[in-house]
Amino acid sequence: MIDYNNYLTMREHMTFEQMSKIHEEILKNADFTTEDVSEVWKDLIESAIKYTTTRAEWSYLTKEQKMSKDSSRTMEHNTLINNFIVLERVFKMNSWKSDTWTEQLFLQEGMQNRTRKDVSDHRQRIGDFANYLTFVYAVNGR
Repeated sequence: MIDYNNYLTMREHMTFEQMSKIHEEILKNADFTTEDVSEVWKDLIESAIKYTTTRAEWSYLTKEQKMSKDSSRTMEHNTLINNFIVLERVFKMNSWKSDTWTEQLFLQEGMQNRTRKDVSDHRQRIGDFANYLTFVYAVNGR
């Protein structure tokens, strides 16, 4: 049976506490009243929700269904990662503190103009954090 403790044995897992800290760092260091940030954040959350839905379904799909959906799942994941990179760039353009959350999320220190290729070894970790954000939005949508 799949449970949270099983997840904690996986490579590059994050605890709820770690994900919460990353989220808090993003929220406290950005001005979400600005149009560019609110738009980027909206795009990121929408892509997180879409990716999470696909990822949650993955565990019960047949092999054939997975094969037919694999390229669209990859595209969703790439869009999600791109949105995190855009968020980081918006932080840098506004001189907002981003090192704490980006180092924790991407497992890389102080990079300029990060690309999707730079974080390719940490795709699952980034997807995990997107799942956390989806969870937070879902439980707050009551």
